Parts: sequence; C-alpha cells; structure tokens
Amino acid sequence: MTDKRKYKMTIEETFHHLRTSKKLTLTALADQNASASFIGKFEKHETNMSVSRFFKLLEKMHVSQAEFEFLLQENQDTYLTRRIHLINDQPLTLQSLAHFHDTVEKDRNNDLDNQASQFLMILADGLALLLTHDVKQWPDSQLSAQAKPIQNYLLSVDIWGIYELQLFTLFSFMLPVDVLYLLTKVAIKRVRSYENSLLNIQAHLMNVIWTSFSTLVYEDLSAAHQLLDMADTYLIDHIDVTEKITLMFNKGWYAIEAGHIEKGKQRARTAINIYHSLGYNKKASDLEQQLAHHIKRQEEKKHGYKPDGSRVISLYI
Repeated sequence: MTDKRKYKMTIEETFHHLRTSKKLTLTALADQNASASFIGKFEKHETNMSVSRFFKLLEKMHVSQAEFEFLLQENQDTYLTRRIHLINDQPLTLQSLAHFHDTVEKDRNNDLDNQASQFLMILADGLALLLTHDVKQWPDSQLSAQAKPIQNYLLSVDIWGIYELQLFTLFSFMLPVDVLYLLTKVAIKRVRSYENSLLNIQAHLMNVIWTSFSTLVYEDLSAAHQLLDMADTYLIDHIDVTEKITLMFNKGWYAIEAGHIEKGKQRARTAINIYHSLGYNKKASDLEQQLAHHIKRQEEKKHGYKPDGSRVISLYI
C-alpha cells in the first residue's frame, strides 16, 4: 500500500494532472510536433520529450513555466510536512513534543533545512507551553514573544508560497490578534502572483483566512467582519463553491457572536443544508457541531459564564 504522505508527483504525472484538470483530451492537445500517442507515452514515462516541445504544450494549456514548476514543487513531500507528520496524527503530550523537538534540533545541527527546523523548534516550545501553562487570556504574551521570529520572517517575504501559508497556519495560535489580522491581509496581497493559476495555493490561502477568522471572531469582531469582506471580494473571481458555502456559514457564525443569533443560525443552517444536498455529509456534520458550540457560547453568556475563548490549533498543513 502506498504511503500518500511520502508520494512525489513526477514531471510526467504533474503534466497529466494539469491536462486532465483542464478537461483536455490527448487529441485536443496534440499538434504536428507532438501526436496524441506521443503525449500519452510521455505521461506514462515511456518516452522523453524535448524542453522546447514541452513548453509549447504548456503554452497550449495556458500554463506558464513558473506555474508548472510551482505545482511540481507543491506536490513534493517537503521537510516541513514530513516533520509535522510526527505530531499531527497522535495526541500531543510532553513526551511526544520532546521527541519532536529533539528530532528537529538534530536536523538543525546537521544543517537540514536550518530555517524550517528552527521554526519547528519554536512550535514545539509553544505547544509544550500550552500543556504546562494555563492561558488565562488570549493572546498570551509568552507565546507571542516566542513567535516573533516567524512573525518577522512572514512580514519580510515579498511573495508568499505554500511554505509561508503553512507557517502562518501552524503558528497562528501564538500571534497577537493585531498581528494575526495584519498577516492575513499580507497573505492575501502576497499570493496575488498565483491567483490566476491552477495551483492549490488558493485552498491554502482560504485555510489561512478561515484559521484567522476563527480567532478574530472571538477577540476582535470588527477585524473579523473586515476579514469576511476580504474573503467575499476574493471569492467573487474564484469558482470554488465549497469555499463560498463556508463563507456563508462563517457569516452566520459572525452574526451569532455579534448578538444576531436567529439571523446567524438561519444563515449557518442554510450553508449546512447546501453541503448536505451536495453530498458533503461529513463537512455538514462537522459544521452542525460547530454551530451547536457557537449557540452554547451565547447561552453561557446569558447566564453570566465566560465562554471558552481558546484558539484553534491546526497541525494539518
């Protein structure tokens, strides 16, 4: 059985993925310099193709060289994802975090992706702090101080790729709310160079936006509302229906937190029903649980209880 986490797409397989995602048959893509049979053999690793011919076929698919190289890189099993797999499939304990920390420290000493290993050591320390330190109020000053190197790095990068979006997702729980909001805006702005591509960077960006929203809706309603507007604007030109449904649900969530409970419940349930109608029953079930939690928070507020305001921690990148 293939371990998909360690699987790497080849150039030929990435080319095949692009062609089929554009609904192009071999015959439709073929020309006088590359027959359908030749392209098919290339995709199956049965023949080689010249660089010039390869780039001409990419051009026919309206895919730039940079886009192809980015997609190829995206499907590689990177150091960051390999190391995160050590902790994202098991309960977090001080022992598992100590093992994780020791592993990435050895990586750093061996000069194996020095920057990423340094950042992952900070993540291990931050998670360990959560297990030993009762956070009374978010954002936590100790966590914010630990995350400063990641914050500075993300602010310094002119164009964000998958790596930067993954770092944001991993470390968002450690960031001050104003920095969280700022970096979300930075993320939207700095992935613009890829916005017309076929790449999965859009899905990563939306994950960043929703991760940030899940914190802002509890800690800064004004910023949460502005983030919804940004997501609305961004999704106008994108056809991902599921993200638009998620936006509808999160607008309902926002309305509930803003005190418009019935309006929020109605909007959120509409989104859930759409997911059910499309056959996304697991997603719909997850959102039903979230909605029940949001409603329960409002009931706790009515009875004078302070709801749990803990942040979302995402180790799935």
